[in-house]
Amino acid sequence: MNFKLTVIGNPVLHSKSPWIHTRFAAQFSGLNVDYTKTEAPLDAFEQTVFSFRDSGGNGANVTIPFKEQAYRLCNELSERAQIAKAVNTLKFMDNSSIYGENTDGIGFIRDVQHNHDYFLKDKKIVLLGAGGATRGLLYPLLKTKPHSVVIANRTLTKAEHLADEFRQYGNITAKDFKELKAEFDVLIDCTSFDSWPLPLTQDIFQNCTLVYDLKYSDKPTPILLQATNYGVKQCLDGFGMLVEQAAESFTLWTGFKPDTAVVLHEYKAFRGTF
Repeated sequence: MNFKLTVIGNPVLHSKSPWIHTRFAAQFSGLNVDYTKTEAPLDAFEQTVFSFRDSGGNGANVTIPFKEQAYRLCNELSERAQIAKAVNTLKFMDNSSIYGENTDGIGFIRDVQHNHDYFLKDKKIVLLGAGGATRGLLYPLLKTKPHSVVIANRTLTKAEHLADEFRQYGNITAKDFKELKAEFDVLIDCTSFDSWPLPLTQDIFQNCTLVYDLKYSDKPTPILLQATNYGVKQCLDGFGMLVEQAAESFTLWTGFKPDTAVVLHEYKAFRGTF
């Protein structure tokens, strides 16, 4: 079985997705996966998707800043994608339609609760940013029944609109960054590297027992450096989420469910060398 896949974003050079999917494919005899990186011009996402599909592509992951555009491109959507209005996984169907899924939220939940034994029920949670990454997290996050969720954003109206949209699923409100106080158990950074520095005070880390940055890097990200210096017990970057959401995408495309623990262990052993 042969699959031609890619990750589409801008920028995308840093992506570890090809390595992850290659390691997944190696777990299954007779499964060949050609997974590449595709940087789409900011004004040509749709053309990039169609060009890859027409070249024989079977599916694609979508990363910053195209997840909301990917949602609008799809003919069919999963429940999670419909609610999020953001898509990170495209599957090209035999009838030329495009099926859209969002595996970000379930990838995050699995990494936090399964891989790190940190449970989100009854926790006070703040998410930084109100873009496509936040959209992908909100529905699965609210299903864990946290005490409360706050969306914080520089543009308060954008956070308020997002909170209004998801309020039917749980206790969710919006705040400006400057309104944040020492009241959270969990802080999740859903912003991009380009967004930094954020106008945060150290007080926000005072009661946190988990700080999670959806971004990942071979070095600690800015917010994880701050959280570590403030003594937060668990400071996690987004690589575990990346692997877990990738496994969901891989299963959707190929029908095979990979063992994520093997890949996470291998990455930890060789981190920074590839």
